[in-house]
Amino acid sequence: MKKPDKNTVKKHVYTAAQWTWGLPQTLVGAALYAAHRKDDHFDYRGAKATAWNKDMGVSLGKYIFVPRRAGGSAGKFLLEHEYGHTLQSLILGPFYLLVVGAPSMIWNRLPYFRSKRRKTGKSYYSAPFEKTANTLAALSNKRKQ
Repeated sequence: MKKPDKNTVKKHVYTAAQWTWGLPQTLVGAALYAAHRKDDHFDYRGAKATAWNKDMGVSLGKYIFVPRRAGGSAGKFLLEHEYGHTLQSLILGPFYLLVVGAPSMIWNRLPYFRSKRRKTGKSYYSAPFEKTANTLAALSNKRKQ
């Protein structure tokens, strides 16, 4: 009997964890994925990624949504960043939406915070939950090499 490929095993463990420990956000992500079934989809390191016609990225469990028009290094950065959020989902499980999802959406979309970032020159990625997503994605990339 052939021994399973290490990456295949990792992807199965990742999926099982997202559908159990990360169930709340993965269910929401699956519903959003189904609603955008006509958009372009691709696999990204075990996650299901969608290129959609919105101007923001979103991560819900094993589902990643990135702007279709984000290309080049900006697109790769955002895809990696959103993948980092999927790793936060694995760590935080059912607490992800409360600890990362809601604060991230508020930090991104509330006019107050947009204006404050613009006035102070603060990066969107300076918030702790955004920095952590970038760090996790970078660590994951190092392990992949």
